[in-house]
Amino acid sequence: MTSRSHRSFMLGIPAVILLAAALAMAGIGLLGTWLAQEQLGEARAAKAAAVAEAVQHDLERAIGYGIPLPRIEGVGAFLKGIADRNPDIGFLALTGADGALLQSAATGGSLPDHKQMETLAGSLRNLPTPETRAATLQPIERDGFLILRLPVRIGRLSSEGGGGGVGQPPAGHVLVGVQPGQVRGQIAGELATVALGGLAVLLLLAELAGVLARASFRAPLRRLARAMEEAAAGRFATLLGRRPRDQVGRLLFSFNAVVFGLHERRQRFAAHAEEVRAAVFDPEVAEAVDRTRRSALEALGSGLEAAPRREVDSRADDIHSFALLAASAAAMLVPGAGDLSGGLLAALAAVALAGLVAGYAVPARLRRIAALLAALLLLAAGVAVIAATSTSALASGFLGAVSGSFAAGLALSYVRRQTGDGGLPSVLRALAVGVLAALLWSTAVDWDGGLLAASALLPAGLALLLARPIVVPRS
Repeated sequence: MTSRSHRSFMLGIPAVILLAAALAMAGIGLLGTWLAQEQLGEARAAKAAAVAEAVQHDLERAIGYGIPLPRIEGVGAFLKGIADRNPDIGFLALTGADGALLQSAATGGSLPDHKQMETLAGSLRNLPTPETRAATLQPIERDGFLILRLPVRIGRLSSEGGGGGVGQPPAGHVLVGVQPGQVRGQIAGELATVALGGLAVLLLLAELAGVLARASFRAPLRRLARAMEEAAAGRFATLLGRRPRDQVGRLLFSFNAVVFGLHERRQRFAAHAEEVRAAVFDPEVAEAVDRTRRSALEALGSGLEAAPRREVDSRADDIHSFALLAASAAAMLVPGAGDLSGGLLAALAAVALAGLVAGYAVPARLRRIAALLAALLLLAAGVAVIAATSTSALASGFLGAVSGSFAAGLALSYVRRQTGDGGLPSVLRALAVGVLAALLWSTAVDWDGGLLAASALLPAGLALLLARPIVVPRS
């Protein structure tokens, strides 16, 4: 029951961190979406007005040379070029004096086609033409679009002020439409990308927080509980090693001091009783002293007879963070190898399997050095992808795969004989979380090899630092 409650408590720490961070991300995301929607909507409306006035000015200059608006050549290509340079504007269109559609250009597949544009232009045909610039720039709402409808006049340019040519019917109208829903869709897409990247980071942070909590609280307290159970049974042979530098560590130090003090007092009592027995010449008194000594030592038990020794045992938490970060870095580097199809994919799998076996076979005394080497190779692979050509990127992808699998084999070998404090399931979970976080991050950055390699440098560097807690047995 106690073990189950401890497990629930330790699992609850990363769960609470994930929940709190997710709520914070959701709140910030909603607030940011609302603010960005307002600001982007205003910016697009202002840009649409500027584009509409620029097109109006150019067309009025053309018809000022006596060319009828429907006969101006290249208007379609002109509008298409403007639309392509301004993809955040929904569509551009030109209508004649009768309101019929002359030319149109759209910037997205979900925007109106030519037939729909004809219908949209026809719905605006009977609207009066404003005679002031301020009124002209007021958008008209139609079919989910905000449309600016600027007149193209013959004679004085409309852009010179006022409506221009008051009383003279316009030769046509420039229509510029923006779609407010497109802003929301774009923000939602960007927000989904941010959410994927944030979830990847949160997974790593939650797993690291769980390891830190176990290493700082659960593992030391469990070792103290086991040692106190041994002491209650009269066995004082073990001192608690690897104490954290906090209040829990001071508690373990105090327990060690009590155990060592008991042993020292037992030894002093035994030595003093032996001296007293040797100094007494009366056989009866000497026998009484000896009986008292034996009964006292029997009451103390045999657990204090031998000097207590400090034990430094290996635990899954020693290599958990290293395995997590190394797996994450390796999974980010592999996509940098490019298109892995057919023989290349089989070769990558073979290299990864060889690295896994090699890491599992590393002798215990060389594990820390091997872990440092694996982290350095991951760093080198990331730097090579950033600074080198596509050929070396392929080699770096393979190097990342073999280094990551080597680190995984090393971690599995480290915990193969452990049954408590996580053991094999803990390391397997760390490897899975590291790969999952890397996949989420890769999706967020659209599988960009260079960006993934740059991102892999951080977990690889942290893995290099976190290889230090790996225990090396003394011969």
